[in-house]
Amino acid sequence: MDIREVLARNLRKCRQAQHLSQEELAHRAEIDRTYISSIERRVYAASIDVVDRLARELGLEAADLLRKPTRTARAVVATPSATDEGAGTRRMVRSSKDGAKTSTKSRTRKIRAE
Repeated sequence: MDIREVLARNLRKCRQAQHLSQEELAHRAEIDRTYISSIERRVYAASIDVVDRLARELGLEAADLLRKPTRTARAVVATPSATDEGAGTRRMVRSSKDGAKTSTKSRTRKIRAE
């Protein structure tokens, strides 16, 4: 899988997980909707600046959009925090052991408690 395909899959998956249209994400990132469509279809290679803007608007790091999927790893998707009523985001991660979703914040608490 080449880097364009990795970016295309991750961008589409994260955008759809947050129920964002290409138009809404483009507006937030201040780029054209057709450019997002072209990235998702692997027509254009996005600059690192565009990858960074898209990632920030999705509540992710640029590296998250460029990370190749592994067999044991699951997708990292930023979702609105229940306590912030959509004002902030919290990363939700699936554990490769049991498939349960936990926030990175609760994982940090568990690790510190051990």
